[in-house]
Amino acid sequence: MGCIRCIATALLFIILSCSQAHCADVLRIGALPAADSLILYAAVEDGAFSSRGLDVRVVPFQSALELGAAMRAGALDGHFGDIINVLRQNESGARQAIIATTSHSAPGARHFGLAVSPACKAQSLAELKGKTCSIGRATIVEFVLDMLLEKGGAAGTLEKVDIRQIPARLQMLLSGRIDSALLPEPLLSLAEERGAHTVMDDGVLDIPLAVIALRVPEGGMDDSFADRADRFRAALAEEAERINASPEAYKEMMKKLKLIAPQAMARYAMMRFRVGVTPLGLPTSEDVNAYAEWMQRFSILKKGCPVIGDIAYQAKP
Repeated sequence: MGCIRCIATALLFIILSCSQAHCADVLRIGALPAADSLILYAAVEDGAFSSRGLDVRVVPFQSALELGAAMRAGALDGHFGDIINVLRQNESGARQAIIATTSHSAPGARHFGLAVSPACKAQSLAELKGKTCSIGRATIVEFVLDMLLEKGGAAGTLEKVDIRQIPARLQMLLSGRIDSALLPEPLLSLAEERGAHTVMDDGVLDIPLAVIALRVPEGGMDDSFADRADRFRAALAEEAERINASPEAYKEMMKKLKLIAPQAMARYAMMRFRVGVTPLGLPTSEDVNAYAEWMQRFSILKKGCPVIGDIAYQAKP
């Protein structure tokens, strides 16, 4: 009887230990409804995370405001978003580190574009001078618009109109109540399908756009954090290869996840991940400083440019 009791105790200890180890690798990742959040959902669906001992649970959010509140409250272990969100959350006390880049602007790889209303006759950036443009203030959308206008020699020439809800932004554009809008894909393709035209897109820039960040434990980016981050990154790299190999199949997954409207399916050019840039590329200090300096200009960030090692994981070569 004593031996049976000892065996039972040992089994219980093993079960509890395994359960605790498993729980330690449960990661709740908040995600905004952007096209390249697909890689998270697909990696869960295809088992890329689970095969590496990670139980990733994607938690959808409709706004960066709600997602940021959840990060600060400790309800999430990480999130899919952008560098602006990461910098804001770190400054507010929700320390996290970027471990992957899911989109990076490049020629022929459109993520954002300046769309002109079907009711507006402007055919170029110069012809839009003095006209209205809908954005979300203090977001990646306003940042990209400012970078595009600067690149086109038209800084400060558009009248920015803050419209928080992206669906409302799209409807106002299509109805002619707003002359132009800076839209993300695949909404940009949807707007074109409904008569809008694009005068400039982020292909002329060379900046990281969307990223994935994990919460940093109190002890900092220790060996445990590095191990988890490395496994997470390996899963993303595996999934990126799958998506690149079968883009149309994953476009269907986007449709099921409501990351793309059925009307935009034909026009939308499926994302492609670029080796060395996405998803395993990490922002440089120059990238982070570009965002931080823009944020400081609008008093979104108050404590100065952060050290790159404090907000980006230093992955092993």
